[in-house]
Amino acid sequence: MLVVWIVIGAVVVIAALLTVLEVQNVRRRRALAHLGPVDPRVGERAMADASAAHAITEGTAKSAHPGISGAGGGPLG
Repeated sequence: MLVVWIVIGAVVVIAALLTVLEVQNVRRRRALAHLGPVDPRVGERAMADASAAHAITEGTAKSAHPGISGAGGGPLG
């Protein structure tokens, strides 16, 4: 009988959790509804720009300090 009550309790807890998450999702959708649809190309362009900036920074750092790389371990490695 104890096992039945434990199972019922677990089902109630899971149902409550799902209800709370759905309510939060509805509130979030309402709050962001004025923004309109998102263009997926915006995120791709931002990632490409960040990757290019990282490559430039890494190239500049390596040219300023020739012979030092992460693979070498540096003076303490």
